[in-house]
Amino acid sequence: MNIILVFVLFIVAAIATYFVATRLAMYGDALSEKTKTSSAFMGIIIGAAISLPELTSSVTAIAIDSPDLAIGNLLGSNLFNLLALAVLDIVYRKEQIMGKTDIGSKLYIYLVILMTLIVVAGLSLTLPASVFHIGYSSVILVFVYIVGIKLINKKTEEKVKRKSRKNEQYNDFTYKKVLTRFILSAVGIMIVGTVLTLTADRIASVTGLGASFVGSFLVGASTSLPDAVSVATALKLRNYNMGVSSLLGSNAFNIMLLSFTDVLYLETNIFKHASTSNIITTLSSVLVILVILYSITRRNHRTTFYYVLPPLTIVVIYFIATFAVYQMR
Repeated sequence: MNIILVFVLFIVAAIATYFVATRLAMYGDALSEKTKTSSAFMGIIIGAAISLPELTSSVTAIAIDSPDLAIGNLLGSNLFNLLALAVLDIVYRKEQIMGKTDIGSKLYIYLVILMTLIVVAGLSLTLPASVFHIGYSSVILVFVYIVGIKLINKKTEEKVKRKSRKNEQYNDFTYKKVLTRFILSAVGIMIVGTVLTLTADRIASVTGLGASFVGSFLVGASTSLPDAVSVATALKLRNYNMGVSSLLGSNAFNIMLLSFTDVLYLETNIFKHASTSNIITTLSSVLVILVILYSITRRNHRTTFYYVLPPLTIVVIYFIATFAVYQMR
């Protein structure tokens, strides 16, 4: 395939995710209103939906026998998600959105930290496969994810039961119409995710960049566009908690998807094929999420200068990690 055509397809697919993700977030907010569920719970649903590009990208990477690209895509996407949240936090600094989140976002952070540390252990330690070719880390990740999501759902639904929501913003849409369009948007995200991976792998081979670098940052950033756009859309709707929860929920789902790719990769434990640069990406994600936890827990109103220090720190960490991974390509 002509390299110019590859770049064009990559750019078109990336742009397409922007427009589809806008609708996905809007219909997700509408579903939350129609079903009277908590913003954190809808964060689980939207987080899984906007992770479909990462899912299809990683599955496609396995299909073309590029396991390191599959891992780098998921881990790099998570780091880029956190960067996007930091940038949006700076843009909406006057609203100080981190101080307007509830316990759901905080629980998501704890879940993501725990799952990320499990990944660090899987990448660093040499462990035998527990079931056929599937590593212990993959089994633990699935268990922790399921238990964590159930706990978050229970805690947030208890809170929303005390509140009464009125269906005012989306009265022109029926529940069936909203649900149908939400599903169609999710399918659209899945399609462009596949195109992104195929073109990114081609770009990697043509430019000479390592698969891990491209997977961590080029594909990761592109497949993270739905996450960034959905958060931005939620913030415009002033649903701050759903915006933050959907992005953190997407990160938790992405980490869990490592287990899914491990199952699909039939040769050996997929973590054995991860390059050292993926450990840098993962550790950087842990550091960044700790900064976000600090931002959420400091409830007192701050001056604009002091408020933007944490998100600015995240931006610096991201680019340092990017440079480090690039040097190791």
